[in-house]
Amino acid sequence: MSYVTQSATEFYRSSAKRPTPGGGLELAQDTFWIDGTYGLADAVALDFRVGQASSSFATGPGLPPSQANISGLADLNLGVVWRVVDEIVRPSAPSVALRAAAIKAGDYDTGYINSLGDGGDGLEFSVIIGKFVSDRFALSGEVGQRTRNSNIHEIPDSVFARFLAGVIIGNRLSLSLSYEIDDSRSGLEIGGPGFSPSRFPELQEDVQLAGATVSYTVSDRVSVGGSFAKVVDGRNTAASDVRSVSFNFSF
Repeated sequence: MSYVTQSATEFYRSSAKRPTPGGGLELAQDTFWIDGTYGLADAVALDFRVGQASSSFATGPGLPPSQANISGLADLNLGVVWRVVDEIVRPSAPSVALRAAAIKAGDYDTGYINSLGDGGDGLEFSVIIGKFVSDRFALSGEVGQRTRNSNIHEIPDSVFARFLAGVIIGNRLSLSLSYEIDDSRSGLEIGGPGFSPSRFPELQEDVQLAGATVSYTVSDRVSVGGSFAKVVDGRNTAASDVRSVSFNFSF
Protein backbone atom coordinates (compact mmCIF):
# COMPACT_ATOMS: atom_id res chain seq x y z
CA MET A 1 0.00 0.00 0.00
CA SER A 2 1.10 3.58 -0.58
CA TYR A 3 0.15 7.18 0.04
CA VAL A 4 0.86 9.59 -2.82
CA THR A 5 0.59 13.36 -2.70
CA GLN A 6 1.14 15.60 -5.71
CA SER A 7 0.94 19.35 -6.15
CA ALA A 8 1.58 21.94 -8.83
CA THR A 9 1.61 25.72 -9.19
CA GLU A 10 2.60 25.51 -12.87
CA PHE A 11 1.20 23.64 -15.85
CA TYR A 12 1.87 23.08 -19.55
CA ARG A 13 -0.56 24.89 -21.84
CA SER A 14 0.16 22.93 -24.97
CA SER A 15 3.96 22.66 -24.55
CA ALA A 16 4.46 26.10 -22.93
CA LYS A 17 5.01 26.12 -19.16
CA ARG A 18 3.18 28.81 -17.20
CA PRO A 19 1.57 29.42 -13.78
CA THR A 20 -1.66 27.61 -12.99
CA PRO A 21 -4.84 29.71 -13.30
CA GLY A 22 -5.19 32.45 -10.73
CA GLY A 23 -1.51 33.38 -10.91
CA GLY A 24 -0.10 30.11 -9.60
CA LEU A 25 -2.80 28.72 -7.32
CA GLU A 26 -2.01 25.24 -6.04
CA LEU A 27 -3.56 22.22 -7.75
CA ALA A 28 -3.25 19.23 -5.41
CA GLN A 29 -4.26 15.59 -5.22
CA ASP A 30 -3.76 12.91 -2.55
CA THR A 31 -4.30 9.20 -3.20
CA PHE A 32 -4.20 6.14 -0.96
CA TRP A 33 -3.41 3.09 -3.10
CA ILE A 34 -3.70 -0.60 -2.36
CA ASP A 35 -1.76 -2.88 -4.74
CA GLY A 36 -1.60 -6.63 -4.76
CA THR A 37 -0.18 -9.57 -6.72
CA TYR A 38 -1.27 -13.21 -6.54
CA GLY A 39 0.57 -16.03 -8.25
CA LEU A 40 -1.70 -18.42 -10.13
CA ALA A 41 1.19 -20.55 -11.38
CA ASP A 42 4.96 -20.44 -11.62
CA ALA A 43 4.85 -18.05 -14.60
CA VAL A 44 1.38 -16.46 -14.28
CA ALA A 45 0.14 -13.89 -11.77
CA LEU A 46 -2.80 -11.57 -11.22
CA ASP A 47 -2.31 -8.00 -10.04
CA PHE A 48 -4.58 -5.14 -9.06
CA ARG A 49 -4.51 -1.53 -8.02
CA VAL A 50 -7.38 0.34 -6.36
CA GLY A 51 -7.34 3.68 -4.59
CA GLN A 52 -9.23 6.44 -2.85
CA ALA A 53 -8.31 9.96 -3.95
CA SER A 54 -9.08 13.58 -3.13
CA SER A 55 -8.15 16.79 -4.93
CA SER A 56 -8.43 20.51 -4.39
CA PHE A 57 -8.29 23.77 -6.34
CA ALA A 58 -9.63 27.27 -5.82
CA THR A 59 -13.05 28.26 -7.11
CA GLY A 60 -14.23 31.70 -8.16
CA PRO A 61 -14.68 34.18 -11.00
CA GLY A 62 -12.07 34.01 -13.75
CA LEU A 63 -10.97 30.49 -12.82
CA PRO A 64 -11.64 27.29 -14.81
CA PRO A 65 -14.50 25.06 -13.61
CA SER A 66 -13.50 23.28 -10.42
CA GLN A 67 -14.82 22.03 -7.13
CA ALA A 68 -13.00 23.17 -4.03
CA ASN A 69 -12.62 19.53 -3.05
CA ILE A 70 -13.32 16.33 -4.98
CA SER A 71 -13.05 12.84 -3.50
CA GLY A 72 -13.87 9.36 -4.75
CA LEU A 73 -12.54 6.06 -5.98
CA ALA A 74 -9.61 6.27 -8.38
CA ASP A 75 -9.52 4.15 -11.54
CA LEU A 76 -9.26 0.39 -10.88
CA ASN A 77 -6.56 -1.54 -12.74
CA LEU A 78 -6.78 -5.36 -12.85
CA GLY A 79 -4.14 -7.27 -14.80
CA VAL A 80 -2.64 -10.64 -15.62
CA VAL A 81 1.11 -11.14 -16.16
CA TRP A 82 2.71 -14.05 -18.01
CA ARG A 83 6.46 -14.48 -17.61
CA VAL A 84 7.74 -15.71 -20.95
CA VAL A 85 11.45 -15.84 -20.09
CA ASP A 86 13.00 -16.26 -16.63
CA GLU A 87 16.60 -15.10 -16.24
CA ILE A 88 17.09 -17.59 -13.40
CA VAL A 89 16.40 -20.43 -15.83
CA ARG A 90 18.22 -18.73 -18.71
CA PRO A 91 21.00 -16.62 -17.11
CA SER A 92 22.19 -15.26 -20.46
CA ALA A 93 18.80 -13.67 -21.20
CA PRO A 94 16.74 -10.99 -19.46
CA SER A 95 13.42 -11.85 -17.85
CA VAL A 96 10.52 -11.02 -20.19
CA ALA A 97 6.83 -10.79 -19.26
CA LEU A 98 3.63 -9.82 -21.04
CA ARG A 99 0.85 -7.98 -19.21
CA ALA A 100 -2.77 -7.31 -20.10
CA ALA A 101 -5.08 -5.27 -17.86
CA ALA A 102 -8.61 -3.95 -17.66
CA ILE A 103 -9.31 -0.41 -16.46
CA LYS A 104 -12.53 0.58 -14.70
CA ALA A 105 -13.16 4.29 -14.16
CA GLY A 106 -13.66 5.54 -10.62
CA ASP A 107 -16.81 7.21 -9.31
CA TYR A 108 -15.67 10.83 -9.75
CA ASP A 109 -17.02 13.62 -11.95
CA THR A 110 -15.05 14.73 -15.01
CA GLY A 111 -14.76 18.12 -16.68
CA TYR A 112 -13.04 19.93 -13.82
CA ILE A 113 -9.42 21.06 -13.63
CA ASN A 114 -9.06 18.97 -10.46
CA SER A 115 -11.01 15.88 -11.58
CA LEU A 116 -9.44 12.67 -10.31
CA GLY A 117 -9.05 11.20 -13.82
CA ASP A 118 -10.49 11.05 -17.32
CA GLY A 119 -13.42 8.78 -16.48
CA GLY A 120 -12.77 6.09 -19.07
CA ASP A 121 -12.98 2.29 -19.04
CA GLY A 122 -10.50 0.41 -21.18
CA LEU A 123 -7.59 -1.94 -21.69
CA GLU A 124 -3.81 -1.75 -21.63
CA PHE A 125 -1.14 -4.10 -22.91
CA SER A 126 2.60 -4.00 -22.19
CA VAL A 127 5.91 -5.83 -22.41
CA ILE A 128 8.15 -5.89 -19.33
CA ILE A 129 11.88 -6.66 -19.54
CA GLY A 130 14.31 -6.82 -16.63
CA LYS A 131 17.81 -8.06 -15.88
CA PHE A 132 20.15 -8.28 -12.90
CA VAL A 133 23.36 -6.97 -14.46
CA SER A 134 25.22 -7.96 -11.31
CA ASP A 135 24.34 -9.27 -7.86
CA ARG A 136 23.41 -5.76 -6.72
CA PHE A 137 22.44 -3.82 -9.85
CA ALA A 138 19.35 -4.31 -12.02
CA LEU A 139 17.74 -2.65 -15.03
CA SER A 140 14.11 -2.93 -16.13
CA GLY A 141 11.67 -1.37 -18.53
CA GLU A 142 8.00 -1.55 -19.51
CA VAL A 143 6.47 -0.33 -22.78
CA GLY A 144 2.77 -0.51 -23.61
CA GLN A 145 -0.39 1.00 -25.04
CA ARG A 146 -3.61 2.09 -23.33
CA THR A 147 -7.07 2.47 -24.88
CA ARG A 148 -10.03 3.91 -22.98
CA ASN A 149 -13.63 4.73 -23.88
CA SER A 150 -16.27 6.93 -22.34
CA ASN A 151 -19.92 7.64 -23.12
CA ILE A 152 -19.20 11.33 -22.62
CA HIS A 153 -15.68 11.97 -23.95
CA GLU A 154 -13.43 10.83 -26.77
CA ILE A 155 -10.37 9.92 -24.70
CA PRO A 156 -7.19 9.65 -26.81
CA ASP A 157 -5.23 6.40 -26.91
CA SER A 158 -1.80 6.63 -25.30
CA VAL A 159 1.51 4.83 -25.22
CA PHE A 160 3.48 4.57 -22.00
CA ALA A 161 6.93 3.52 -20.88
CA ARG A 162 8.78 3.18 -17.59
CA PHE A 163 12.51 2.66 -17.18
CA LEU A 164 14.18 1.82 -13.89
CA ALA A 165 17.70 1.29 -12.57
CA GLY A 166 18.14 -0.11 -9.08
CA VAL A 167 21.04 -0.88 -6.78
CA ILE A 168 21.16 -2.80 -3.49
CA ILE A 169 23.19 -1.02 -0.81
CA GLY A 170 24.23 -3.20 2.11
CA ASN A 171 21.89 -5.91 3.35
CA ARG A 172 18.63 -3.96 3.68
CA LEU A 173 18.80 -0.71 1.74
CA SER A 174 18.14 -0.17 -1.97
CA LEU A 175 17.97 2.85 -4.26
CA SER A 176 16.27 3.15 -7.63
CA LEU A 177 15.96 5.85 -10.29
CA SER A 178 13.02 5.92 -12.68
CA TYR A 179 11.86 7.73 -15.79
CA GLU A 180 8.25 7.47 -16.94
CA ILE A 181 6.60 8.60 -20.16
CA ASP A 182 2.88 8.76 -20.92
CA ASP A 183 2.12 10.08 -24.39
CA SER A 184 -1.33 10.67 -25.92
CA ARG A 185 -1.49 9.92 -29.61
CA SER A 186 -3.99 12.70 -30.41
CA GLY A 187 -6.36 15.11 -28.71
CA LEU A 188 -7.21 18.73 -28.05
CA GLU A 189 -4.91 21.51 -26.91
CA ILE A 190 -5.72 23.77 -23.95
CA GLY A 191 -6.99 26.99 -25.51
CA GLY A 192 -7.03 25.43 -28.99
CA PRO A 193 -9.88 24.85 -31.44
CA GLY A 194 -12.76 22.88 -29.94
CA PHE A 195 -11.46 23.02 -26.38
CA SER A 196 -13.62 23.89 -23.40
CA PRO A 197 -12.99 23.01 -19.74
CA SER A 198 -15.68 20.33 -19.89
CA ARG A 199 -13.48 18.49 -22.43
CA PHE A 200 -10.39 18.09 -20.20
CA PRO A 201 -10.40 14.26 -20.70
CA GLU A 202 -10.01 14.78 -24.48
CA LEU A 203 -6.71 16.66 -24.20
CA GLN A 204 -3.50 15.48 -25.81
CA GLU A 205 -1.83 15.01 -22.44
CA ASP A 206 1.85 14.05 -22.38
CA VAL A 207 3.87 13.53 -19.19
CA GLN A 208 7.54 12.83 -18.55
CA LEU A 209 8.26 12.04 -14.90
CA ALA A 210 11.69 11.51 -13.32
CA GLY A 211 12.00 10.10 -9.81
CA ALA A 212 14.00 8.36 -7.11
CA THR A 213 12.99 5.78 -4.51
CA VAL A 214 14.68 4.58 -1.33
CA SER A 215 13.53 1.24 0.10
CA TYR A 216 14.39 -0.48 3.37
CA THR A 217 13.83 -4.19 3.99
CA VAL A 218 12.56 -4.63 7.55
CA SER A 219 12.25 -8.42 7.34
CA ASP A 220 11.79 -11.20 4.81
CA ARG A 221 8.16 -10.13 4.44
CA VAL A 222 8.10 -6.41 5.17
CA SER A 223 9.65 -3.40 3.47
CA VAL A 224 9.04 0.34 3.51
CA GLY A 225 9.94 3.04 1.01
CA GLY A 226 9.84 6.71 0.13
CA SER A 227 9.83 8.37 -3.28
CA PHE A 228 10.08 11.76 -4.91
CA ALA A 229 9.33 12.45 -8.56
CA LYS A 230 8.94 15.54 -10.70
CA VAL A 231 7.27 16.24 -14.04
CA VAL A 232 10.23 17.40 -16.13
CA ASP A 233 8.37 17.89 -19.41
CA GLY A 234 4.82 17.65 -20.63
CA ARG A 235 1.92 18.84 -22.72
CA ASN A 236 -1.47 19.95 -21.43
CA THR A 237 -0.70 18.67 -17.94
CA ALA A 238 0.24 19.90 -14.48
CA ALA A 239 3.95 20.33 -13.70
CA SER A 240 3.59 18.35 -10.48
CA ASP A 241 5.95 17.35 -7.72
CA VAL A 242 5.00 13.86 -6.51
CA ARG A 243 5.87 12.42 -3.09
CA SER A 244 4.96 9.01 -1.74
CA VAL A 245 5.53 6.59 1.10
CA SER A 246 4.86 2.86 0.85
CA PHE A 247 4.49 -0.23 3.03
CA ASN A 248 4.90 -3.65 1.42
CA PHE A 249 4.01 -7.03 2.89
CA SER A 250 4.28 -10.48 1.35
CA PHE A 251 2.36 -13.51 2.59
